[in-house]
Amino acid sequence: MCPYANTESIAKTSNPDNPEAALTEMASAIPMGRLGLPEEVGELAAFLGSDESSYITGGQYVIDGGSTLPESVSVGIE
Repeated sequence: MCPYANTESIAKTSNPDNPEAALTEMASAIPMGRLGLPEEVGELAAFLGSDESSYITGGQYVIDGGSTLPESVSVGIE
């Protein structure tokens, strides 16, 4: 199974003639310039479940390649 299976389904729906172009466009909208992998989410889960995170008592962890950053670009601009 492809790690981007759901994303590929969306790409095929949005651009049936060229789903690869849709994937490229999705990736270009992410500041890191690529789509994330399920393994990257798993790595955070593994870390939080390990002894190495024993002093962490809570937090919010965003795994989005910086996608939420553009929302703050306009802060303070009129």
